Amino acid sequence: MKHHIVGRYRGFVIEAHMEPRTARLSDGIALTYRVTWSLRRRTRKQHVTGDLADAITYESESVALACVDRKARALIDAMLANQEALQTVGL
Repeated sequence: MKHHIVGRYRGFVIEAHMEPRTARLSDGIALTYRVTWSLRRRTRKQHVTGDLADAITYESESVALACVDRKARALIDAMLANQEALQTVGL
């Protein structure tokens, strides 16, 4: 399993773990990638905020990393927006 630091965004580190797999197709065999990814705060290296598995298998590492980056940024934005909303109403 390959480990990648996809990027850093709004105080979080986005990490991806990719497992190569072979898939049988009608015209042969193809290499695909299964991805799990995690978020952790930059200040807490050991504390994982979220650990997620992607249900999709990807045809290339670069496509997988781009999709993980996009999904992770959307999740981070949603978590921070929810946190701000809770602070606004006093919770």
